[in-house]
Amino acid sequence: MDLYTVRKNLNMGIPLTNMNLRVTDYARVSTDHLEQKKSLQNQQEHFEKYIKENPNWIYVPGYVDEGITGTSDIKRNHFMKMIEDARNGKFDLIVTKEISRFSRNTLDSIKYTRELLSYGVAVLFVNDNINTALPDSELRLTIMASMAQDEIRRLSERVKFGMNRAIERGEILGNNLLYGYHKNKDTKELMIIPEEAEIVRKIYRLYAIENQSLSQISHILNQEGITTCQGKKWCISTISRMIENPKYKGYYCARKSEIVDYMTKKIKYFQKDDWIIYENKEKIPPIVNEQLWTIANNRLLLRKQAFKMRKKEKTIYKNRYLYSAKIYCANHHTVFHRRKFRKNKQDITWVCSEYLKKGKNFCNSPNIRESELNAILKDCMLKLNVNTNNIFELLMGYYRHLEISTGISEKILLKQKEIENLSIKKDKLLELNIQESLSNQEFTIRNNLLNKKIKELVEEVNHFQVIQKEEMQISNKTKKLENILREKINSKSTFCKIVNLLLDHIEVSKIADSKNSIQLKIFLSTQNNSILENDYEFKRGYDTKGTKRYYITYHVSFYF
Repeated sequence: MDLYTVRKNLNMGIPLTNMNLRVTDYARVSTDHLEQKKSLQNQQEHFEKYIKENPNWIYVPGYVDEGITGTSDIKRNHFMKMIEDARNGKFDLIVTKEISRFSRNTLDSIKYTRELLSYGVAVLFVNDNINTALPDSELRLTIMASMAQDEIRRLSERVKFGMNRAIERGEILGNNLLYGYHKNKDTKELMIIPEEAEIVRKIYRLYAIENQSLSQISHILNQEGITTCQGKKWCISTISRMIENPKYKGYYCARKSEIVDYMTKKIKYFQKDDWIIYENKEKIPPIVNEQLWTIANNRLLLRKQAFKMRKKEKTIYKNRYLYSAKIYCANHHTVFHRRKFRKNKQDITWVCSEYLKKGKNFCNSPNIRESELNAILKDCMLKLNVNTNNIFELLMGYYRHLEISTGISEKILLKQKEIENLSIKKDKLLELNIQESLSNQEFTIRNNLLNKKIKELVEEVNHFQVIQKEEMQISNKTKKLENILREKINSKSTFCKIVNLLLDHIEVSKIADSKNSIQLKIFLSTQNNSILENDYEFKRGYDTKGTKRYYITYHVSFYF
């Protein structure tokens, strides 16, 4: 039956229940609490029964959205499916409880009822006694929808007011989804869950002490079959938020964010300086100590800052590569661009931008291979006494003083020798006592003195062994540091950093009347008293493997 016929029948006094219609229903609750689930079930059963009891109506299975707010329609999948099915002509009438179940946004209520009417589908709001097939329904709908919208505004304000009062009273907000804790509903205090608390300590230990990355920690937990509160796998963001949470060190924390607009649900996240945070170990028993929490958060902060810096650097083209905006054409004063060498994809060439645009007939500046430029600058660094081995020895000198021997091993040997001699004396005393050359009373006195002395020596040995272990740890750490430092100093990243500090720019030109000679004018950004050859030469073919067909000579001049 079309909408025109429905309206004609209504004007004649024929109610909807006397018309032959395909009828469906829509139900929604905003939370997944048990009470609301029961309400949802009641809505479904009521409307199914209501529709099926009418002999003139054909029941079309209804649509249900569970635990979804009515302020946003995009997230209501079944609601949007209902609109789509209406477009496809699957029913003529939608029965729903009230406008607030349909939408709490006035504009959405009008928009969707108008859209449904354009598809020939009316909506019956039972509790509000509104039938959108009637001509005057939109006015009543606007009034009722506005009231529903205002109700959610007032509800939002009441919730915000209640939360602020709770914060003032120091009540712990939030639900039971804080890993490691269980919230006592009566006392509003957190209680530690021992099994989960051990996992929390493990996460902090792996990150702060063992220097594992967030991704490595998530992999370890997932490999061991450990899940989050929701039974999901661990991810980097979950672990990061756990490490940042002050509750794990026994601190109250609130006002981290606030909903700016109740309609859009837009959230404003406050800076840490604006958080309400203070120690409250009575209501929030700590799982980790403050020192471990601080170490973990300091590392997390440094890594976040480093990530932001890397991200920022990637967006700036001129800092994208080592020689970006540092190589110029002497003829046109234009910058060289980075290109992959056609015959060797592993090597990189730098080419004048004018040459790339207009060809070799316009610019005869030669292409520069990055590997050869690296070799030239390494030679330059040696000539300027920028020796990585010297840097290594200088840095390691700050740490090697920690390995000064205290002669602890010799002290332990001497004490152990004394213990051994006293044990021999004890054996002799026992032998004299057995031969009755020494009375029992005298044996007891002398034996007790020897035992006391041995005990003191054993305690000294144990103390020295602790010191010896600490010295070994320092020595091992120094050796480990030595390996790391040697690797870092000789790495590509260190070379790049030195070049960035040393090099201002390079001018490239082709030497006249010579096909195989390139002139490089290297301008350094620092003054140096070292003597540099005015016409330093680097020859491709002699010094560069794999290019012996091409004999190219670089004539290099240095300028400060």
